[in-house]
Amino acid sequence: FFFFFFFFKQKTAYEIGVRLVGSEMCIRDSINAEYMGFLIGQMGKETRPQVSMKNVKQYLVVGRAKPSDADSEPKIYRMRVFAPNTVVAKSRFWALMRKQKKIKHSHGELVGIHEIHESLGRSVKVYGLVIRYQSRTGYHNMYKEYRDTSLCGAISQMYMDMAGRHRARANTIHVIRTAVIPPEKAKRGEIKIFSEGNPKFPLLNKISRAPIKKFKSVFQAKRPSLFNQ
Repeated sequence: FFFFFFFFKQKTAYEIGVRLVGSEMCIRDSINAEYMGFLIGQMGKETRPQVSMKNVKQYLVVGRAKPSDADSEPKIYRMRVFAPNTVVAKSRFWALMRKQKKIKHSHGELVGIHEIHESLGRSVKVYGLVIRYQSRTGYHNMYKEYRDTSLCGAISQMYMDMAGRHRARANTIHVIRTAVIPPEKAKRGEIKIFSEGNPKFPLLNKISRAPIKKFKSVFQAKRPSLFNQ
């Protein structure tokens, strides 16, 4: 009797592919090469356009669930939304409706959307904002104060401030309540400094100019001084 033994050498990761290791080998074995090349090419590209919250507007969005045999007259919901355009306003409205009232966009209808125009304010007011945002560790409540001539301007400052200080994304910030508060009742130090006493702003770079036109000259024999004398 003769016995034959066959030894099969197992290929290593370097023999299979120099650049395919770990989970990448599983991806190669599960999908074809063309689709894998498409996925690798899309990794460095931005899939969603970034929406700027620098200039937000105030919208009043009204919607409800679609009428059905069980409920022929569904309840109408109205929501005030801050967004840069109507597309983002409608998207945020349905996101909150799905979370709070269990009504999806596919099972609801939009009754109307209107932009709220504020009166042209000439004076600076103090706005108090109660917000709730989601961070990488959980949900947090916060109270912020801003000085601006309009509510939309204060909301824009809040979005920029939250992005810079807390790395909070705009779609995770929810404005709960807004109010105009008297300057003497402000709680934040950077806001109270304007109401307590007379704030002074030093002029560090002062350029001397001619009082009347006849003393004005393009060329001078003496070098001008750009600092306070």
